[in-house]
Amino acid sequence: MMLEYRIFIRYLQMRFAVRLLRFRGRILPWREVMNRPALVGDLRIEECRDDDLRRGLRTALLWDEHSVLPSQERPRLFDVHIIGMSPQAFTLSGFERIDGAEFMQSWIVARCD
Repeated sequence: MMLEYRIFIRYLQMRFAVRLLRFRGRILPWREVMNRPALVGDLRIEECRDDDLRRGLRTALLWDEHSVLPSQERPRLFDVHIIGMSPQAFTLSGFERIDGAEFMQSWIVARCD
């Protein structure tokens, strides 16, 4: 008698809704933050080397859920820190690069169901 084992691994993608709290470093009014559509995708945070700063840092990138490659149109946050967390959402803070300039940025991140 021969036993046959089959293993099925299902990848559960965690989708997140990201709302940007600043525009070019300036804090946006809360009403404007909530009225803008959230960016939805797969949030990835990882350590990488930054050639401009010549050091390693933690980056956050929101991937398009329908693509296997990162998109340049999606926001990227450098030197990421978690600055607040609750059961409903968490807040990431760092800086973003726009046209060669660096601006402070914060994201409020909530899980999509």
